[in-house]
Amino acid sequence: MALAIITRGAQAGRRLTIVQWPATIGRDAGSVIPIDDHRVSRYHARIKKRDQLYILEDLQSRNGTWLNGDKVSNSVINSGDKILVGDTEIVFLTPEAQIDLATELFELEHVASGNDFDEIGGPLDIVQGEEQEALPQAKRLGPDLELGFQSLSANLLATIFEAHSNILSADGLKECCATVLKGIHTINPEISRSVIFLWTRSSRKLIPLATRHAGKISKFFFPKRAIESVISRKQGIILSPAISGTTQIARHRIILPLTHHGELLCLVHLEIDNIPIGVSPELLAGVRFLLERAAPSIDSFCLRQDLDSYSVGMIEAMIATLEAKDTYTHGHSERVSRYCMAIAEEMSLDREVKKLLLMSALCHDIGKIGIPDAILRKAALLNPDEYEEMKQHPVIGANIVAHLPNVKRFISGIKYHHEKWDGSGYPDGLVGEDIPFFGRIVAVADVFDAMVSGRSYSGFLDEGDAVEKLTGEKDLFDPDVVSAFGKAWQSGRLTQKTSTQKKSLPTDDSDS
Repeated sequence: MALAIITRGAQAGRRLTIVQWPATIGRDAGSVIPIDDHRVSRYHARIKKRDQLYILEDLQSRNGTWLNGDKVSNSVINSGDKILVGDTEIVFLTPEAQIDLATELFELEHVASGNDFDEIGGPLDIVQGEEQEALPQAKRLGPDLELGFQSLSANLLATIFEAHSNILSADGLKECCATVLKGIHTINPEISRSVIFLWTRSSRKLIPLATRHAGKISKFFFPKRAIESVISRKQGIILSPAISGTTQIARHRIILPLTHHGELLCLVHLEIDNIPIGVSPELLAGVRFLLERAAPSIDSFCLRQDLDSYSVGMIEAMIATLEAKDTYTHGHSERVSRYCMAIAEEMSLDREVKKLLLMSALCHDIGKIGIPDAILRKAALLNPDEYEEMKQHPVIGANIVAHLPNVKRFISGIKYHHEKWDGSGYPDGLVGEDIPFFGRIVAVADVFDAMVSGRSYSGFLDEGDAVEKLTGEKDLFDPDVVSAFGKAWQSGRLTQKTSTQKKSLPTDDSDS
């Protein structure tokens, strides 16, 4: 048996169990997977089964069959792959590919539900399913919040934005996830336990990155069928306690997907004890609002992990060497990369483009390794000769990274981040759109960090003033990039805590 889940198109949300092989896909009513889409042929494609192997075959359809973005005529298909026929997208799942759960952080209790939620009609339907502890009610949360964000109280919004500010200050994926959980518990102190899992689609593995209060119990409840449902539908579920005889177990479980641009990044599993009245809609909306705001930060850290480990190791070693030479640059490359990711987010850049931009931003000042210490560490303004030597660092940096993989795709942010829109920059005096795109983005992020972090001879500039100054210098920077930067700052995507001013997060003995 296998599943076909329609995730895009007129029938989005429909799930079909496949027990007949080959499984035909098409507009014909007799198809195993019938598709209501005028761009789909009557007999469009079929999935054949050969032992444990599945093969997707196009049946000479009018508009072709696509597998994970590539047009195919006959191709092996794996569990979790996406099929596109016409305007309809189908996710194919097989029982052979179970979720692999890493349990390094805590002991988990696997619980198989007696109902796999396949027949739920709408996003808010209630179903009953056998669980090991009781007969809980499962309430599926639709993609839109039941309580609009505009209805959240002023105090709750202030709590959310403070938590988001702390998330933006995190230094890594695990710290970011731990900070997300801290924020969730602040929003709703009644939450007893929480875990955040990283989802790796290729291996179908859930990796626990952070837990909170999990140490107070010997086992953590893991409703396998509900987890499968959340992953496939990208919709949250509330498992509420149900009365079994005369005993009511007052433990609510909330499983929420953390997605970004339609891509599942993490699962958040929350448990709330002893609240028989149910989960507060406003507090649930607040948690989901925080997750929505945290998603870009988590995505950026995931992108960082996706970069080739050898390249990242080399780059981090070079950055550490540079920061050892010049105390001003400590944390500078990391902050500039975060600002660049905020700009990229505002400009809706593709994930692969963001990955390359991240590499470019991290490496942008590598060339300062080749600048003499007397110039690099000078506390006063440079004289003309010293300034001319300092201006060589973009070219030196480009030469240093010249042999890294895919360097041609990200080197522009290193070599051209000091070019100016009016042609007054260096090293080549490029004008306007002749400046490569990454160079234009890194330039804005670099200048902003120089303003708010403060060189020893100029001091700190208030962030609002720095944004205003950048906005006013339209002759020097790409106006579209500056506009995106300003919007990112106004929306709160940029942290207001630079590494030189960063507020330490409070410790909590209950964290693990």
